[in-house]
Amino acid sequence: MGAIGAVLQLNELESLRQLTRGAMQNRIPVKHGEKLVRMGFAKIRAGVLIITTGGHGKLAVEITRSSWLPTPS
Repeated sequence: MGAIGAVLQLNELESLRQLTRGAMQNRIPVKHGEKLVRMGFAKIRAGVLIITTGGHGKLAVEITRSSWLPTPS
């Protein structure tokens, strides 16, 4: 589970979510993109930042984890 269990800040996680919508590197802060690449959640292909399988896994873990948290009454 290694990198998938790594902690991302909320704004970094949102940048990862944006990558699922296609190449949007102009909207993602450079430091977020660099961190996502360093952690294996994204990669640069033909000069474009794209999400990796690991990035999709990270989002799946985050979605699953949040669905188990109780909602405030």
